[in-house]
Amino acid sequence: MSERLFDTSGPSLYTLPPQADFLRAIATTLRESFDAAENPDALTRLLILTPTRRAAKALGDVFADLAGNGVALLPLIRPIGDVDVDDPPFEPGELSGLAAPAISQERRRYELARLILAKERALGRPIGVGGALSLADSLAALLDDLATEDVSDLSTLDEAVESYLPADRREAVEFLDIVQRVWPARLSELGLTDAASRRSLVLRELVARWSREAPDHPVLAVGSTGSIPAARDLMAVIANLPQGAVVLPGFDWDADQSAWDSIADDHPQWAMKRFVEELGLAREAVKAWPGAAETAEAARRRRLIAEALRPAETTDEWLTRIATLTGQYGDDFFAAGLDGLSLVEAPDEITEARSCALMLRETLETPGRTAILVTPDRMLARRVSAEMIRFGVRLDDSGGAALAETPAGAFLTRLLDAASNCGSVVALTALWGAPLFRGGCSRGQAHTVLAKFEAEALRGARPGQDLAAVRARLDGEFVKLFDADRAQIDSILDCLETAFADLLSDETRPARDWARAHAEAAEALAEDGSGRGAEAVWSGEGGEAAAGLLRSLLEESDALPEMRLRDYAQAFAEMCRARRVAPRVGVHPRLQVLGPLEARLITADRVILAGLNEGVWPPGPGADPWLSAGMRRKVGLGAPERRYGLAAHDFAQLAAAPDVILTRAQKSEGSPTVASRWLWRLKTLARGALGEAAAESFAPDIDYVALSRALDDPGMPPRPAPRPAPCPPVSVRPRRMSITEIRTWVRDPYSIYARHVLGLRRLDPADMPPGPRERGSALHDALEAVVPRWTEGIPDDAVAQLLAVAEPHLEKVGFGPEDRVLERARFERAARWLVGWEIERRARGIRLDRVEIKGRMGFEGPAGEWALTGRSDRFDRHPDGRLDIIDYKTGASASAKSIKAGFDPQLPLTAAMAREGAFEALEPGAPSGLYYISLPGNAQGGKEVRIDGGKTLEASEFADMAIADLRQWIARFDDETMPYGSQIRAQYVNDYGDFDHLARRGEWASAAGEKPEGSE
Repeated sequence: MSERLFDTSGPSLYTLPPQADFLRAIATTLRESFDAAENPDALTRLLILTPTRRAAKALGDVFADLAGNGVALLPLIRPIGDVDVDDPPFEPGELSGLAAPAISQERRRYELARLILAKERALGRPIGVGGALSLADSLAALLDDLATEDVSDLSTLDEAVESYLPADRREAVEFLDIVQRVWPARLSELGLTDAASRRSLVLRELVARWSREAPDHPVLAVGSTGSIPAARDLMAVIANLPQGAVVLPGFDWDADQSAWDSIADDHPQWAMKRFVEELGLAREAVKAWPGAAETAEAARRRRLIAEALRPAETTDEWLTRIATLTGQYGDDFFAAGLDGLSLVEAPDEITEARSCALMLRETLETPGRTAILVTPDRMLARRVSAEMIRFGVRLDDSGGAALAETPAGAFLTRLLDAASNCGSVVALTALWGAPLFRGGCSRGQAHTVLAKFEAEALRGARPGQDLAAVRARLDGEFVKLFDADRAQIDSILDCLETAFADLLSDETRPARDWARAHAEAAEALAEDGSGRGAEAVWSGEGGEAAAGLLRSLLEESDALPEMRLRDYAQAFAEMCRARRVAPRVGVHPRLQVLGPLEARLITADRVILAGLNEGVWPPGPGADPWLSAGMRRKVGLGAPERRYGLAAHDFAQLAAAPDVILTRAQKSEGSPTVASRWLWRLKTLARGALGEAAAESFAPDIDYVALSRALDDPGMPPRPAPRPAPCPPVSVRPRRMSITEIRTWVRDPYSIYARHVLGLRRLDPADMPPGPRERGSALHDALEAVVPRWTEGIPDDAVAQLLAVAEPHLEKVGFGPEDRVLERARFERAARWLVGWEIERRARGIRLDRVEIKGRMGFEGPAGEWALTGRSDRFDRHPDGRLDIIDYKTGASASAKSIKAGFDPQLPLTAAMAREGAFEALEPGAPSGLYYISLPGNAQGGKEVRIDGGKTLEASEFADMAIADLRQWIARFDDETMPYGSQIRAQYVNDYGDFDHLARRGEWASAAGEKPEGSE
């Protein structure tokens, strides 16, 4: 029976309509033709060539499925671009001299990066290894294009440069010297060849062999359009073999003559038209594949899609064609053609992804029903995969994830980040947070103690530049850790130091040496004491890919120059981002996310074509750093429009399925998008035929956009959280506060509640850059260390003393060497002003009494004893025994108005405590003046700001008022019905409260008419 497939008067050329299950139709007919049910080994004589590996695998699965419980002996199935000299139809070793072995992808990347680095150095534009590797990928793609299109002569580029490139970009053509001379010579030196060149050579040899002598077994090429020259030549030979046949996907055999004659390289039928014409056949000679009848509904859909995608210069015939088609197929042609084809236009990309996820999830409601989502947009595919997680479904995404996003890739990348910057808390905590990090103990132990260490000791300014500085934080004054936790943290830091020992070097090394140290460090840090650190890192999907990448660096990276650790880390990160890892386990068997190439010949019950915007599908021309569009035409690589034709064929095949949903986002990142040209054509044609009813014809049965909104809709209008007003029992309310906390208590009682009742404290950001707070802290510490020495007089080198002491304090709070240069100049201006101010005061008989001393003052409240504590910057004594209360400021100071209103009581309360003898080291004295000494270090250097006297209250009056207000405030909060409101003052509020996020200030602060309980 198989003879009927090959019994033709000319080349055996078939086609299958787009809506047919291509692979199942091929397999079914071949099983019947070769009587596989009775002769299971009959199919083993066949060689079938498919366009992709995925199609080859899927065809094998179909054959096995059709065999049922019987014996499934399969044909030999090969991707047409993956036939090698040691695979059938060749005998092992038969063509060993035909072509040198193919260079591996990674080694080619390293070799090309070396050439790019040398070229850039010669041009005086040195770039990093990571940048060279990125450029190497685009150069490798150019090499593949040249090999695929059989282009070897680039001599015409000299003229092309003048014709197509602007003057400021002509230097880019110098890189093509790599392609013309240096790269082939390097491959010859290595005894290797490019994989694409080798593929063309093998296919050419197969063409020559089968042209001389036909194989003694059947050969079929199925699903290829003939867009690759070498593959097209092989297909032509196969079509003419006595036992050969070619099956084209979706050949438009019944297109009208005007459209057929106008087909150019941007049309979906261009490659197949060219192939058929090269065979010398009329399109009517392309026969339907036996056993694959096209239904009337399928014919209408196919014809509708083909009409929408007809050549642009013939679209003026659409009105005529509408009349012709309705006359040929019936008045309901367009309505019936659109039956089963829906369009979803989402407002944004997130809604589009969510809608696609709902479409996939809906498919699973019907047992056995399958669906594929096809899109070239990797970000959209990732969003859909993420949305499906909410339904507990992991998608089989052919594009996979970047190696850097897998646990192994993230761990290896973070390890290098930490080693390159091991004094950085951000880098270290990122490494500690990696699931594979163990540090010599169990994951739970490491996570727990390191989280405590970070919160207790590592927040705020960066510790320093190395692990020793990080370890020193363990002994910080305010670090509270159990001894067992300290020991565990010490042990983990020991493990880190040991693992990093071979990485912490400023010398240049070969990439293989860095890779070896990298791998050993990863295994050591993944070790939990069980001896399975290596297994933890290198096993699983991401682990195997990471092992492959490290192996290539160890074995094939000799071409890369010696580099420092930072360069190696950048190069590794670039390669991690470029390498993709497809999921293999835990994916749903009935759902797939595919790119257009992977979707060729794949069918499903539901097909979702997503991302149908210009620049996405079809993709934009992109930026080619090597050849412009004009240069590509000049050397024979073909125009970018050819890619549009191939993409249009993919779209046309998929859009002909019985159940198709087209989706696009009307905005991307907030900017309007343009619908894909194919979608625009389809809508325009439908409107011309159906008028206003076209929109209804495209509407899906379910409003997926509305449903996607409903997913996260709480079912009620949003209501802002009310302003918090907790009323804890008096027994848990604070009975002690510092002077500086009184300001917070008066303005924002909720912060006091959070700090003292809930026991919370603010955590500074990790590696926080030093700012005004740190500058003020360094200044206070320097003044505290130096000024007390001046009790007997101001020395001549007073400014120098302050500068010498300030330097280590600036370094301690996190200022780097560059920053300290600026801070030193600022501090010097402030010091000169301060010294002059000190001299002037000493001349008036005012002497320094005490600096930075602590005090405590008791009060009797309704609920019992209450204490006020404080630490004063400075007290100066007048000859008559009165005291000046002085507070240093590097920023803005409180105004007399706010102090008088009771919202900044720090200085008056300090004065009251000094008057009552609350500071043990200070002899009591009446307050003489309340001063802020502003030391911003600007051009003026500093300024004295006196709060009392003049038109306002005297210092004693301020002190009396502050004490009275405090007693009243204590009494109010000793009543448990008094709430701790958040930001209760209409005018005097904190711009940034430490606990505003906990109080949900962002919600209630904007609510109309909101008035806090207990406010004034």
